[in-house]
Amino acid sequence: MAPTLLLIDALNLIRRIHAAVPGREAPNQDNHDDEAQQVEGALSATVSSVQRAIKECNPTHALVVFDGDPPTWRHELLPDYKAKRKPMPDALRRRLSDFNKAFREMGLMTFRRNGVEADDVIGAITHKAIAGKINTIILSTDKAYRQLLQSPLVIQRDHFQKLDFDRAEVMKEFGIQPEQLLDYWSMAGVGDIPGVDGVGKKGAGDLLAQFGNLQNLFSEGSNVEAPKGPLKKVLNQKEHALLSLQMATLKEDIDLGMSLKEMRYLNK
Repeated sequence: MAPTLLLIDALNLIRRIHAAVPGREAPNQDNHDDEAQQVEGALSATVSSVQRAIKECNPTHALVVFDGDPPTWRHELLPDYKAKRKPMPDALRRRLSDFNKAFREMGLMTFRRNGVEADDVIGAITHKAIAGKINTIILSTDKAYRQLLQSPLVIQRDHFQKLDFDRAEVMKEFGIQPEQLLDYWSMAGVGDIPGVDGVGKKGAGDLLAQFGNLQNLFSEGSNVEAPKGPLKKVLNQKEHALLSLQMATLKEDIDLGMSLKEMRYLNK
């Protein structure tokens, strides 16, 4: 049987499930029991969700990846990175070790390293899997992983919608090739990465249709007499575009200190 690697973005899964479980998050004495019950419900639902994902994906190898504590290299480039995100509820944060333990008891290897985001860990492992011609399934709703769908060996699964994304789906979703996504996001922004002020999705898409990629835009666009609209904005904010491009790109070269053999799923 050809190997299939399942990579699970732990906090993407846990926080979405936790948010869907009835309960309150306001930090006062009266609702501590409600918060504890909400986390307990999220733990049970997360275990069930992972069991379902394993049944649906039938992996030979699997890894559950947690985000490490900040700061990361992206914070060094942009200190306000993720500053506008809603913080994780304290009651949930205190119980993350229990989620990790539950995954381990299911026979799944887990990974977490301070200063390193799950996105980059999953990106680095996926690049290694592609080089080894290993089919890879990324379980996450985070659009940042779409850049990895350049390879036909990789799909991204939305566990909640039961949808699989591949190269063809990227083209339907964005109207561009997966190879153009990073340049697109460098102008339009994605998630916590800002892009270029005033360009937006349509402007970025139109510019890529005209120039093909960001490098051509800068080399050919600078020769356009009296540039206007999105082109003028990108040329005037070149540093912002290049910063966003750098931040949107998932790392390929992280030394994780683990092998595919260690990710073998044992409870099949």
